[in-house]
Amino acid sequence: MRTLFDAHSHLSAVPTPNHPRVVCGTREADWEAVLAQVASDPHALPMLGLHPWFAAEASPEWAARLESLLRLHRAGVGECGLDFARKEDSDRVAQEAAFRVQLQLAHRLHRPMAMHAVRAWGPLIDLLREEGVPAAGAMVHAYSGSPETARSLQAMGVFLSFSGELLNPERVKVRESLLSVDSRLLLLETDGTADLVQVVHAASQIRGVHADDLAAQAWENGRRCFKELMA
Repeated sequence: MRTLFDAHSHLSAVPTPNHPRVVCGTREADWEAVLAQVASDPHALPMLGLHPWFAAEASPEWAARLESLLRLHRAGVGECGLDFARKEDSDRVAQEAAFRVQLQLAHRLHRPMAMHAVRAWGPLIDLLREEGVPAAGAMVHAYSGSPETARSLQAMGVFLSFSGELLNPERVKVRESLLSVDSRLLLLETDGTADLVQVVHAASQIRGVHADDLAAQAWENGRRCFKELMA
């Protein structure tokens, strides 16, 4: 399988050799390390963002520092988003504020965005409608929502990426959602833990298509979603 594109990975992950991969920073301490890794890896595409888990503890200067780094480097915005599964209600305000700031940055600097969403689909869609989906491209990584939510996001032009969760036969909803995704908006990822070839094969079996064809389509979709980082 020659054509592979890992739409979401992390610093600690073992890279997929000789194939593009999107490396996401999740907090201020990660950003310089992501840029350093990308400088030595021609296949890595950098993303710098504040993950919702760390929104409440970020420094007062985080947004200004992020904008400064994005202006200095060709990097996307992310991983960012909303996660209401692991945090107390008091963190929701900080999460939503941080996500809004990063949406605005993606618009202003014309950068692609990688989003995280868990048990926060309504608020995520509301914020995307208020601020608009970044024109440079936007994806939800490790998609775990319903087919109905998937259709709403696709109608807004958002790419949906699926991870190693597809390898778990008990993740029925994720598999159902995979079937609801337009082939032109489908991405595949390791999330830093899975084997990308296995993810491709699982997705191809679920969708009933040849693995090489699906990998080629996901590569083309990745190129379109992250075109501003691959130019």
